[in-house]
Amino acid sequence: MDLALALLATLVLTHVAVLVWVAAGVLATPARTAAAHAAPPGGWPDVDVVVPARDEAAALPATLASLQAVAYPGVLTIYVVDDRSTDGTADVVRAAASRDPRVRLVQVRSASRRWAPKVHAVAQGLRAGRGAIVLTTDSDCRVPEGWVRAMVAPFTDPDVVLVLGTVTTRGPGESRSFRERFEAIDWLSLMFTSRSMVRAGRAFASSANDQAYRRAAFEQAGGFGIAGRAPSGDEDLLAQRLTRLPRARSVFLDHPDAAVLTAPMPSWRALLLQRRRWVSRYHHVDQYHPAFWLGIALLGFQSVALAAALLALPFVPSAAPVVLGLWAIKLTVEIGGAHVGLVRIGRRDLTGWPLVGWALLHPFYIAVAVLSSFVRPSSWHAGQAGYRRRLWTSRGRRTWRRVRRRVQGLTGG
Repeated sequence: MDLALALLATLVLTHVAVLVWVAAGVLATPARTAAAHAAPPGGWPDVDVVVPARDEAAALPATLASLQAVAYPGVLTIYVVDDRSTDGTADVVRAAASRDPRVRLVQVRSASRRWAPKVHAVAQGLRAGRGAIVLTTDSDCRVPEGWVRAMVAPFTDPDVVLVLGTVTTRGPGESRSFRERFEAIDWLSLMFTSRSMVRAGRAFASSANDQAYRRAAFEQAGGFGIAGRAPSGDEDLLAQRLTRLPRARSVFLDHPDAAVLTAPMPSWRALLLQRRRWVSRYHHVDQYHPAFWLGIALLGFQSVALAAALLALPFVPSAAPVVLGLWAIKLTVEIGGAHVGLVRIGRRDLTGWPLVGWALLHPFYIAVAVLSSFVRPSSWHAGQAGYRRRLWTSRGRRTWRRVRRRVQGLTGG
């Protein structure tokens, strides 16, 4: 048992150290907030907003209404990509286009044999446009009026290739239940982590709900590449590809005009299924930056270990001082750091008991998502070969051969 407790302590305390690092990033002076609306010296560039949509006739009107309310002094075109919808999605877009010439309908008639459906839809939107800057959001999101100006302004720096904004599920005072508050806090905890990574020069993660990038950089990086087969996580892989370009920089914006609201999950079950899908994409180890994947693995393993230890306490009461002590340390840092971050972005409505409840449930919630991703992984198919199979037969197999050669060299085998 001593060995198990030592391993648990190592995992939890290492995770706490990461939380302290994230909290330090949260406390850092917000970058570029004051310049969020400054006009570029060469004038405002042409911008394409790409919105993939599949059977989103119910949610799309609110999204389009928020996009049509956007004020941008340059040329703005909104490409809504109808990905083989069976409802009235195309009709909703046509109606919006009749009122606003900036809205364009792009229709996908058949599935791609090469790319995952959502990536294929985004690619068709990119192909239809010519704007120097590409913004993406989803068909169930709401954007603020100044969103495009805020996201475009950082590109005055020629080295900036990627701009990220904050995503959450509800605006201040809009959450009506603990589940909605829990999900909003969970989204913002991911945003705090992403912001800290970007400010450390590492854009490892992104959200397609709220991102902007240079079209030229996208093309220079080779487009989506193998990430185009990813059913989920393609935005993370794209961010990593873009920021590997020479002299490339990324920016995370804290300005309220760069904040996007996405629709919350309708139930706890739907939330857990979504998170299981997110975790499943990290099974493809060789596609992610090692440091990023190790951070994800640490979060997963320590959550599983801590949840298991807490559930085992009635059977092993002698472990209580160590287990509860480690949990108390984690809760103190997690709640304290998140509280500061929420206050700094004006989300006091999520502090107090909702934040405490989120922190108490967090290890169990992550453990369920992680374990279920192995029991029943979310695996989609793009074209004739599955994504999982395609990765293993290409880069994964080459990686395994390199590892095997190194082990043989060390052992003399």
